Amino acid sequence: MKKLAVLLLTITFYFTGDGLQETMAQAITHGPRVLVVMAHPDDESTFSVTLYKIAKEQHGIVDLFVITNGEAGYKYSTLAENYYGLELTDEKTARTNLPAIRKKELVNAGHILSVNGYYFMDQKDARYTLNEKEPLDTSWNVPVIKKRLNQILTSNHYDFVFTLLPENTTHGQHKAATLLALNAIAALPVDNRPIILGAVTLNKTDSVTRFSKYAQYPLTRTLTDTALFRIDRSASFSYKNRVNYKVIANWEIAEHKSQGLTQMTMNDGDLEGFWYFSINGTPGINTCKALFNRLSYTPYAPKTYLDAQPVYSKSK
Repeated sequence: MKKLAVLLLTITFYFTGDGLQETMAQAITHGPRVLVVMAHPDDESTFSVTLYKIAKEQHGIVDLFVITNGEAGYKYSTLAENYYGLELTDEKTARTNLPAIRKKELVNAGHILSVNGYYFMDQKDARYTLNEKEPLDTSWNVPVIKKRLNQILTSNHYDFVFTLLPENTTHGQHKAATLLALNAIAALPVDNRPIILGAVTLNKTDSVTRFSKYAQYPLTRTLTDTALFRIDRSASFSYKNRVNYKVIANWEIAEHKSQGLTQMTMNDGDLEGFWYFSINGTPGINTCKALFNRLSYTPYAPKTYLDAQPVYSKSK
């Protein structure tokens, strides 16, 4: 596995749809380089605190590879209709307007997380399904996605790729995105592969979440059936330990205003759990341990304040 090093690079902010392009030249990073492969603009919310800590606290690079334009996410857009002045719960109106809206929402959310770059594939978000074969066999142009993903992985030399864990009950497009990421990494030379992890958001009171493999796909096999690494969103800091990282998760979610169901996950999720795919081999475990040990550190020194002097009224 590649050692994390000081890298000099040119970062390109790439935003298709409304033609926004911006180039940031010659940025220097000392932290890990991470690519998130996801189906929809808002899937990054699953590991928002991890991404924040990597980019903001570890001075790493976080890029997002977004496969669909999110146009099917209109059924719960009721409150967003007044905000955007559009009847977004109408399918025709939504499919016309949501692609641009959701890209802007994602970029706003990415600003909070300090996301470096965006790769939008603009594939059709057909409908909700649990079947990964629908997008892979019907709605998505898989050869185009594979080619672009290979180019990005080969050019940018990421240390890690994050995906959503392909559980039985998760969206079929989430599963499809993870399968494409796993296949793309498997196609790379062994010495040039990033470590790929699958994540879910967990609560401390939940029963133990177990996952070892999805369906008939060998590449989805994980080294253990429970999360090997975790980030604690409830880790407290600031004055009297009254603040925790759920603030960041909530800020990030709040930017996805067209997605009412996503908005309802505010304050949910104490942990971001990561499963280690067996395709990585065992040498990458120590690399992951080193990363998550660094991420467990909270860099905000506690402060103390002198209490205000009491104010006494003058006696008459």
